[in-house]
Amino acid sequence: MSTPVRFGILGAGRIVVNSIVPALRKIDGWELAAVASRDKERAASLGPTRAYDDYQALIEDPEIDVIYVATHNGLHAEQSIAAMRAGKHVLCEKPMGCTAAECEEMVAVAQETGRHLLEAFMYQYHPQIGLVRKWLEEGRIGELRTVEASFSFPHSFPNDVRLNPAWGGGAILDVGCYAVSFCRLWLGDDLQSFTGKGWLHPEHQVDWSAQGILDYGAGRYGVVSCGFDAGLRCFGMLVGTEGTIHLDRPFISWDQAPRVTLRSGEDFEHVRVFHNVDVYELQLRELLEVVRDGATPRIALDHGVKNLRLLDQWAEQIRQA
Repeated sequence: MSTPVRFGILGAGRIVVNSIVPALRKIDGWELAAVASRDKERAASLGPTRAYDDYQALIEDPEIDVIYVATHNGLHAEQSIAAMRAGKHVLCEKPMGCTAAECEEMVAVAQETGRHLLEAFMYQYHPQIGLVRKWLEEGRIGELRTVEASFSFPHSFPNDVRLNPAWGGGAILDVGCYAVSFCRLWLGDDLQSFTGKGWLHPEHQVDWSAQGILDYGAGRYGVVSCGFDAGLRCFGMLVGTEGTIHLDRPFISWDQAPRVTLRSGEDFEHVRVFHNVDVYELQLRELLEVVRDGATPRIALDHGVKNLRLLDQWAEQIRQA
């Protein structure tokens, strides 16, 4: 049996407790070597070999191979860069940084140090994405014309980091990043313009509701929306010249059973339901293959940069308005 790859985690929030650590424990080949949190007891409760109350101490720990950055958005770039300079591979929670400029520096450091840097867009690991790609390649909906994606929920968490603009708060960086990534996944990056609208929370001064259009020319569009001001809304829609594909839970696929519906012609409909898929486990299995076996990551190194260039435009257009 090969030596386990040693995994360290910065942060001990909900995603770490409820998703990452349980997924990690399902996979032979990983060792939960260390967790760092401002609350050392919370870090220790996750069962790592070592617990820290100092993020930098974990970054400098020589007995860690990979670090998962799960702190607030405002720390992602700083901590990822420090980790790579300390010789660690990095899985960074989305968004990779608060701005495209931050991401460009992160990518440069990854190239300079030869470390892997992956953005944790776990939704891309779900088999429903592979099914949609297969249907598109088979021409099941004809020529792709429009992609729509939406993610919102009613925010009700006082003192939440998402309320702090200095820490990368706001709906665009938290959930709008999924919608933009989803459109880019199918339509690519050769767009002509991005137009965004939205509303800033009057007290917190973070984007609270936002809508945008990615114009690819020749009548091809990406349509995105996100917010903290509405009921749960999570869907993706691909519209072609001969049909549609609808995903009812593309970004929260671990909750209940996501459905993918293909409609074409006048009366053809096919529904595929997915049960018991742990996207975090699939993400961590691929990460293990990347760092241990040299596999190619499915999410490109520059994904975060390209996503944030559009998110930057979206947020700036709202502020300017």
